[in-house]
Amino acid sequence: MTRAGKDFFQTSIRSGSVGEQRTRARIDLVLGAGGKADEVYLTWDGDRLKELPMAWMFELDRWGCSHINRHGSGDYSRESTLRCLECHNTWFEHVPGSANQYRPDSFLMGVTCERCHGPGSDHVKFHQSHPGAETGQKIVRPSGLIRERQLEVCTQCHSNAIQNKGPALSYRPGVPLEDHYRTLIAPRNTEDDHVANQIKYLRQSTCFQKSERLTCTTCHNPHRRERPDVVGIQSCLKCHQTSDCGEQKHLPAEVQTRCVACHMPSHLKINVNFETEDDNYVPPMRRCDHRIAVHLRARDGVLLEWFRSQPGESNRTESDRLTGTLADDWLAEAEACRLDYRFMGAIAALREACRLDPAPANRAALQAAVATQDGIDRALADAVQQVGEHDYQQAIDTLDGILRIKPDHAKAHGKLGTAYAAIGQKELAVQHWEAVAKYDPDDPYGHSMIAWQSFLENRAEDSLEFYRRADEVDPYLAPINYRWGLALARLGRWDEAAARFRYVLEIDPFDAGGSQGLALALSKQGNLTKALAYARRAARYSDFKNLDILLTLTDAYEELGRYAEAADAADKALNVALNSNAQAAPRILKRLERLRIRSQSPAGMEDR
Repeated sequence: MTRAGKDFFQTSIRSGSVGEQRTRARIDLVLGAGGKADEVYLTWDGDRLKELPMAWMFELDRWGCSHINRHGSGDYSRESTLRCLECHNTWFEHVPGSANQYRPDSFLMGVTCERCHGPGSDHVKFHQSHPGAETGQKIVRPSGLIRERQLEVCTQCHSNAIQNKGPALSYRPGVPLEDHYRTLIAPRNTEDDHVANQIKYLRQSTCFQKSERLTCTTCHNPHRRERPDVVGIQSCLKCHQTSDCGEQKHLPAEVQTRCVACHMPSHLKINVNFETEDDNYVPPMRRCDHRIAVHLRARDGVLLEWFRSQPGESNRTESDRLTGTLADDWLAEAEACRLDYRFMGAIAALREACRLDPAPANRAALQAAVATQDGIDRALADAVQQVGEHDYQQAIDTLDGILRIKPDHAKAHGKLGTAYAAIGQKELAVQHWEAVAKYDPDDPYGHSMIAWQSFLENRAEDSLEFYRRADEVDPYLAPINYRWGLALARLGRWDEAAARFRYVLEIDPFDAGGSQGLALALSKQGNLTKALAYARRAARYSDFKNLDILLTLTDAYEELGRYAEAADAADKALNVALNSNAQAAPRILKRLERLRIRSQSPAGMEDR
């Protein structure tokens, strides 16, 4: 990182056969959690935000690198995700339908009042005109909501609700969160969670299940930062007495009030991790387990910390015993994870074991787990590159290698299915696409690929069912709904096709395919004037360079008897065909000649 005047920069260095290549990018925004976890740096690329590779990990006091695409180039940045920006900002104007385009000057940065209380314009107007009002009006008061709506004010970000069901930032406090986001259903293990998913584990707590009032704000004051170990016991004592703890009389006096440490222990959350100069899959912080319960391992950890702080041989002996017991427990968990192909879970458990007992054997086991996961990730990146370069047999070999190590790798199955389809092995392709949903029900890739294969094989009814499944998994995706509309059109179900294409344009108003599909559906419904409007829109959004869309525009003009304009569209289509699809050119040329003749005929001129 370097500084020039008031600006800060990251410089990426790539060494290769041509020497050293440097790419410098300015740091425009910082994404983080107030200096307690990690800072991620963003740069503007026009109206898109890109995440730069290097991050600062506060608890570890060192740099970490995001897992970059090693086949990439330039500054090794990656596209920011809409959901990340939603959780770390109050407002911004997102370009509908885009994955990562915004109006740069629209950002209201950070998490401010409106994320929890809703838009404030009506609130401000009311109190400007009623300066004597003593209570807040025209604003959401989370404390007045039913418990589920209160929780959702927090869980709009602190959960696995990460798939948009509508436009960015459309959720408002007080309305059901599920109307705006789909919550992932697949993650069984903490390493598969979204960045933060405290609500899942809180719901598993007996304290939560037996209370009608316990919410996030029972323990957390959202208006100020507080130490969990301090507010924890205060929160616990709202419902419990110290005498309720059956372990308390067996504990040293100094640890008897450490309720949080025993009942909500902190542990590594490996689902967010970085690569460092000498390690990989390094989580930047520890998080409290929000499953409030009796964690015997946590109790022993608290005792170990105390015995280690005490002088004397007996305390040292007990410390050594607890160290061995806890380390063995984590090693056993790591082995269980490994046998279940949960290599990230194994890495997390081995890090805990090494924290307790950094013996050479434990370190070696950790390094082996890291090497296994790194090998899988590198191989997947290679396979994606090989598929992109149409080297399908090599991709198949690479992906088979991944699945020999981790048979439940959903993304590897998905790419393997695509590679098999490309070489004509359709049955094998479908088997691997079906495996995607089996191993990751939150990934729509398998459903959508089976749907598209069915469409190509003129099995439109089958295609519809798989597009429906894909849409259930990841709603509000224009490509899935566009192809769903194509399948409906093939079946001649024009009303349904028109509705699907309209939905595509609701998601992405600039989707050329959606406009083209709607033009075709409207034409079949006899609404030729509107059909022409959408055909023109499709041609404009595709910059008059898409052959199929230009032919649709030709059809729309011709159906209305506007032969000169139809000829002009056909002429554009011919120019495109000569550059990209020469086989289609003779047919288009004949049509163009016919349209020109008709445009000059008395009937054609009269039609105009």
